[in-house]
Amino acid sequence: MGILNKLRNLLPTIRDTNHSKYAIFNNRHTRPTTSYRNLQVYEQALNNFYVARCCRVYIDTALACGYTIDSDTQENDNPQTQLYLERLFQKPEGHRSNMTWSGLNSLMWKSMLVLGDCFLEPSIDPNFDVVNGYRYIHNSQIMWNTQNDCYCLREKPSITFEDNELVHIYEPSTRVEDDHFGVSVIDSCGSALAILTNAMRFNNNLLENNGLNPSTILTFDKEVSDANFDAEIERLNYQKEQAKDGGFLAIRGATFQNGAASNKDMSYMDLIRLARDIIISAFGVPPQKMGIIETANLGSGSGDSQNHDWKKTFEGKSVFIEEAFNNNLKHYGFNERFHFNPIDTSDRLLDANINQIYINCGVKTRDEVRNELGMDKLKTNGWDGYYR
Repeated sequence: MGILNKLRNLLPTIRDTNHSKYAIFNNRHTRPTTSYRNLQVYEQALNNFYVARCCRVYIDTALACGYTIDSDTQENDNPQTQLYLERLFQKPEGHRSNMTWSGLNSLMWKSMLVLGDCFLEPSIDPNFDVVNGYRYIHNSQIMWNTQNDCYCLREKPSITFEDNELVHIYEPSTRVEDDHFGVSVIDSCGSALAILTNAMRFNNNLLENNGLNPSTILTFDKEVSDANFDAEIERLNYQKEQAKDGGFLAIRGATFQNGAASNKDMSYMDLIRLARDIIISAFGVPPQKMGIIETANLGSGSGDSQNHDWKKTFEGKSVFIEEAFNNNLKHYGFNERFHFNPIDTSDRLLDANINQIYINCGVKTRDEVRNELGMDKLKTNGWDGYYR
């Protein structure tokens, strides 16, 4: 990539993206349902409040932390290249597009967490052979071409993508049939979503007077003959079909009463909490970030412990995005890397006291502490400022 080094100063002006492959079908959308990757189910899961809120926590955290473009060492940092890449991520589809980093960030997290995969097509400048943009491709547009062993467009399998022509952000699956696709969080909490959906549907039916209340009891007099009993049941069934939105009960020798469901598992609110706990635990989001005050069912950790746990979870998940981008940038000769800024969970007062102890004991110098804080060195000479 010697040509890249020669054109460092020109990079910030290269902003016309060219997504030649996906542009042919970018207005056509399909909703394929296969035995292994049911995208309709995953997309419907995004309509669930708790799933959407968990994704929002990841998205908001990434936007709040921001990102940095730099190299492994400060000596290799090139301001012109850094500026070029920063502008690239700020307007990933070029300066003529309305897509911004915040929009791409939202699409990436939702796709990786819920759909299982996120696909981005790099735009390559034909004159300089460097990446100059990224465009999001919906999962429904991508499939695996078994003949050529590569990804391709579902609408036209002859259009294939080489490794450097597609950025694939995903957490690998251990299933043999899904070795080319990622794992969706929905796979691990699908039962909770089903419980939540069925519970809400059942209670909605009760509110609309279309459902049968399981707490009602119908008892017959023991003197009622089998023939009369069967006749009454048949009459009830007929009335049920004729008057689904309501009706009346008139049975000779029978009484109707409401019963109390003593089993705690029959409680609608308990089902809601159970499903909520499973969903947010699967996503790894602390209840504090979800706006949940009572935490007895989710772990009674303090706010600080939840923040530290969330820091580990988010930074672990963000590595999949960082490595996918960095592998693509490295292919085109960039020494710089993309990475999210770390979540700050430190106690400033505690850190200051620890640094003061280090300075007093001679473990660190003032300049070393200032360097860790991103500050300039003190204007001192020799050893006169070493122990002060």
